[in-house]
Amino acid sequence: MPIFKYQAKDMKGEVIAGTMDVENRNAVISRLQAMQYFPLKIEAEKTQAEKESGSLFGSRIKSNDICELYRQMADLISAGITLVKALQIVSSQTPSLALRTLISQVAADVQGGDTFGEALNKHPKTFTKLSVALITSGERGGFLPDVLEQLATFAELEEELKGKIKAALAYPLVMVFVGTAAVIFLMTFVMPKILTIYEQTDRALPAPTQLMMLISDLLSKQWLLLIAGLVLFGFMFWRLMKSKEGRRFIHKSVLRLPVFGQIVLKREISRFARTFGQMLKNGVPMLHALDIVKDVATNDLIRDAIIQTPNDITQGAGVSEALKKHDIFPRGVVNMIAIGEETGRLPDVLLQIAPSYEAQADRLTKAMTSLIEPLIIVAMGIVVGFIVIATLLPILTMNVTS
Repeated sequence: MPIFKYQAKDMKGEVIAGTMDVENRNAVISRLQAMQYFPLKIEAEKTQAEKESGSLFGSRIKSNDICELYRQMADLISAGITLVKALQIVSSQTPSLALRTLISQVAADVQGGDTFGEALNKHPKTFTKLSVALITSGERGGFLPDVLEQLATFAELEEELKGKIKAALAYPLVMVFVGTAAVIFLMTFVMPKILTIYEQTDRALPAPTQLMMLISDLLSKQWLLLIAGLVLFGFMFWRLMKSKEGRRFIHKSVLRLPVFGQIVLKREISRFARTFGQMLKNGVPMLHALDIVKDVATNDLIRDAIIQTPNDITQGAGVSEALKKHDIFPRGVVNMIAIGEETGRLPDVLLQIAPSYEAQADRLTKAMTSLIEPLIIVAMGIVVGFIVIATLLPILTMNVTS
């Protein structure tokens, strides 16, 4: 049973404080009023498990756990089980201590009179504005199980996307890491011993050999300076990302990259269309939906365009007309949204755009991966070839001159 801390005033106007071990907030209020106290502040006290779950070394709530929560709640509510009972069942089944504690608190809040959406809204770090808005609309419209199924599907799609990106980049990153480590080892431990032989000669060394000697010296003797330079560069990049102008410049530069920029743009459009379309389909007002959808965008240019759209709509423009002002949205997307507005099928059109652009992004990702691998091999071959040529060139020139 949860413990609640309270502050109240007695008949003399003096403030008193204490704790109660009761079912919910309403029970605290009832008891205080029975004792002729006027409640001022009531809040649930964190349990030891909850404190541990929020600590640095405590367990954290994973997106897979949230996805499973939505799926189980949808099944239980569809089976006719009450919301509070469903929350209690899910809480007893979840292996995550942090999520179990959180669900118990949500169940207590719902039992105390909060709606499901209001109870979830008290935990913004775990439940996004999108989730709360959709669940609230589902409660009001009487289709909460359908909304929970949609949220579970959303979460699965996001996890699948992350998995695809990780799988696509895993092999190239391993190749770059191993190749870079091999080159650093050669230039740091092997080449200095070979190059000392050339330093003892009076002959002028070829330019490639001199360049390799400079790099080898930097890696083997001036490595502290190199690390300091990398740290400084990382700090400057971090400061750039912290500023709005710098982050916007980087996001704009990313979108201009060949292939990769198109992948990012198509992923953003797919996420925007799926989220916006689903919210409109579930009865969320358009302006409120746009206010939530902006948080789904990870690129500042897309987010800024979405933020400005409600202002244009309040002035009489349609969604397509508002988005058309920003060159960031492809003409095809704008035209499809315009058709959806004209036919009154905007939610359906948006939900058709989402999988189409997701599929396009997947094809581009596969193409980029197949292109990156040979490019990395060629780049590493050029580096190794340069080392070999720079090492052998002095010997070859000695033979020619002699």
